[in-house]
Amino acid sequence: MVIRKHFLTLLGILFFTGLLNAQVSESCECVVDTAGLASYLETLNLNENQPLTFEVENANSTFAVLHGYIATTTPNTVNDFIANYPNVTTLVFMQVPGSLDDEANLIASQALRNVGYKHYIPNVTAYAEDAFIASGGVDMFVGGVVRVVDQGAEVGVHSWTDGVNDATFYPPGHQFHQPYIDYYVNVGFSQQEAEDFYYFTINAAPAAGVHFMSESELNQYGTRTCTYAPAPDYSVSQNGASIEADLAGASYQWLDCNNGMAPLTGETSQTLTAPDNGSYAVIVTENSCMDTSACFTVDFAGIEDLENETSATLFPNPAENELNITGNFNFTGSKLEITNSIGQRVLYKDALEQKNDISGLPEGVYIVHISTLEGKITRSFVKQ
Repeated sequence: MVIRKHFLTLLGILFFTGLLNAQVSESCECVVDTAGLASYLETLNLNENQPLTFEVENANSTFAVLHGYIATTTPNTVNDFIANYPNVTTLVFMQVPGSLDDEANLIASQALRNVGYKHYIPNVTAYAEDAFIASGGVDMFVGGVVRVVDQGAEVGVHSWTDGVNDATFYPPGHQFHQPYIDYYVNVGFSQQEAEDFYYFTINAAPAAGVHFMSESELNQYGTRTCTYAPAPDYSVSQNGASIEADLAGASYQWLDCNNGMAPLTGETSQTLTAPDNGSYAVIVTENSCMDTSACFTVDFAGIEDLENETSATLFPNPAENELNITGNFNFTGSKLEITNSIGQRVLYKDALEQKNDISGLPEGVYIVHISTLEGKITRSFVKQ
């Protein structure tokens, strides 16, 4: 078979995104397991110009971050990853520009498909590091059992070349096309869908160029199965005589973990006055998907001391152009991160300030994460 040199460097290339014309799924299976992704990305040095690497925070992590090009060594890398990290359910494609060995790519991609991972590409502006896939990276991505592509993500396709001719030189049905069509069928495309997608990619741009798929094309050719990709990271903490959920804007119900997770009747406010020492959690419903926070143990014996510990106040709330932060903690050495309702960072400061300009944020609910020398503080506010 012809091995296509299916590699594309994306630095300096602008991306194209069209309007969303087709409706794709927004359901529970579209929820990717990426809680903590933003903070983990801060620890990584992503590099598209190295062989494909799987970054995993620890043995219990539910997601892995992919970056680098697909090479002859990639099948062995994939096998080692699968064996060493059985808890991973979601692969986050951050920077995968293509393949230098398409035969190895199809082998590695099929191995990932056989495990049944969810594949996810964030919007290019979601994190400080750009996210994109192209060329052979797209072949690997479409092997995901669930494929979540955020609106505004970069997915680039083009023709392959055998070093002499582009793929379009060979007529439809030629034997050189068949391995890729067979792979698409093996990862869940129908025969017609596989052929439609394959011939679309090789006709979209020459080998020396790139075509970034529009939102409608991502849906039309089955590249994505989902657009909804929240990163749930629900928590419950004690605040004086009450317990508090970091869940502004979500639909949820308080739970009593000591009584078979039975809902606490009528308690849907963000702060709950716990009826007694015990263990409590919240169950969250978003787009008909339910997710339960970890149970939090309440011990009222420590309330007096707890009230004198670290606290923070946000005002005004709702806020329009400026958000003020006060608290009984040391601002020196403290950091600020603000995320939106699905966990995407919208503001970050290495040095926490009392006054913060939020005039550029859209209306909605946001979560403030303050990292202090005394510990972490989480609060929510409404931007109007």
